[in-house]
Amino acid sequence: LRAPLSNIKTAIYLLKITDSVELRSRYLDLLDAECDREMALLNDLLDLQRLEANVYDLSPQPLMLQTWIPVIVEPFESRVQSLQQTLTVKVAAKLPPLVSDPKSLGRILTELLNNACKYTIAGGSIALNLELTQPSTTLNAASNFVFTITNQGDIAAAALPHVFEKFYRVQNAVIGHQKGTGLGLALVQKLVGQLGGTIAVSSDNGWTTFTVALPTRLREQA
Repeated sequence: LRAPLSNIKTAIYLLKITDSVELRSRYLDLLDAECDREMALLNDLLDLQRLEANVYDLSPQPLMLQTWIPVIVEPFESRVQSLQQTLTVKVAAKLPPLVSDPKSLGRILTELLNNACKYTIAGGSIALNLELTQPSTTLNAASNFVFTITNQGDIAAAALPHVFEKFYRVQNAVIGHQKGTGLGLALVQKLVGQLGGTIAVSSDNGWTTFTVALPTRLREQA
């Protein structure tokens, strides 16, 4: 919390002492960026608090994923182009509706795609795949929607057990595009749990994959 505030205070001081129009514009941009960073951090902390206290509101709705997912992915298309990356999306045909909370699911996919862009090398690939798994013969087994987000860039084996911890940042020479709050994956894990699903991460041979499995229907909260 103190880091963005320190940068904000520095930017204000520099604005006071400079007469350069160019420098004023640069310091205002810094001030704007650090205010956004502070707001993101506060919002993430508040959302984590709500999730941990089980007071995070969910509003289940039927989602036609064939048309809903492209809307979530669209903002990333220009970003991957600017980073010389490629993004492919594959959604299985003839999927039934997923009954879930669109705000939470959108945030999960957005954070995972954001993470994939951040940790993918220039010229690397990112893929989002969605399929419906069929129930096995196990008693009470049910179908699940399985989302996999794969990116070209690996995470050290020693870091994998910690990626969902609050404020943990994976060390990777590729990144440098932007600073995060260190809360994104912790929020994703909590949100997936609220939606009744599971999330797992694996990394090997230069590739990292996050797998999210969600039930076909989210039960409404009492």
